[in-house]
Amino acid sequence: MPDIVYEFDPDGDVTFIIKDAPESLPHKLSNFNATLLSQLYTNQSNSTKISGLPILHIRASSKHLMLASPHFRGTFRNAFQEGNELRSAGRINIKICDWKPVPFLILMAVFHGQTQLVPQSLCFDWLTEMAILVDYYDCYKAVAMVSDLWTKDFEKKQSTLSKRNPMEWLCITWAFRKKDTFESITKYIQLEYTGEISPDELPISARIIDTLRTSREIGIGNVIESLYRILNRLRYGPQMCSFECDLMRLGALIKGMHEFGILTENPQPRAGYSFMKLRNACVRMHKAYDSHHCQLMPEVLKVVNKVHDSLKCGLTLESFLSL
Repeated sequence: MPDIVYEFDPDGDVTFIIKDAPESLPHKLSNFNATLLSQLYTNQSNSTKISGLPILHIRASSKHLMLASPHFRGTFRNAFQEGNELRSAGRINIKICDWKPVPFLILMAVFHGQTQLVPQSLCFDWLTEMAILVDYYDCYKAVAMVSDLWTKDFEKKQSTLSKRNPMEWLCITWAFRKKDTFESITKYIQLEYTGEISPDELPISARIIDTLRTSREIGIGNVIESLYRILNRLRYGPQMCSFECDLMRLGALIKGMHEFGILTENPQPRAGYSFMKLRNACVRMHKAYDSHHCQLMPEVLKVVNKVHDSLKCGLTLESFLSL
């Protein structure tokens, strides 16, 4: 099958070479349009590697690449092999092995101002692919206008995305520097997410992941510690109310902690429950105790509310941006 050549700049000095391009790609860049995306995405996602697929050549301008991307600016200007070859030969071929052809093609269209080739909406999987590219090439400023269009519809249903694809949505909000949605998804992860906080090979800053893990673990840990403080006080003294009242409170607390799975020798925050699940369990335990005028654990609820206040705002995007 003949190769496909797309010229974003006929005099371009950088040619990207991508193997296994979709067969349905038009052979002329002028015939490429956003209506092909749905079909192209289906073909790329559902098909296995097929021998004999065309090779895509994308002829680009190093000036446009360097203007749009600090990654390319560093590669072509500093003493890297690509920069040396470009300066000595006047042009360079670069093989692209890690990216899918169409998302990379869209990025090149943005870099070269070919807005008629850039779709105004993307499916969620492609939006994630674009976020990965944008993070790698450090080009969120170059795609800022179009990324607003790409994320607009998804921002309206971010509560659903937070539950179904929290790490992908975090990656997207981070890569495109979406301040409000970044705060929203990090709030959800700290308060409600029950899974392991892991980037899953997505390019999310290690500082963000570590901060989310630590804040959730410390928050849950502080509540568990407060539960054990009152448990041990009721168990070992000094007596807090009458003997009968302390005994009933102790029994209610043991039962509630056992039902939630934290009545163990070494209680630790663990995967499978979130801060909000623990908070709701504490509130239920507290409200369910009505055997005496004493409240079950007002001290614990103070800790719960303090932790909730510290987590409910999420993380601020600016805190993780390089100065």
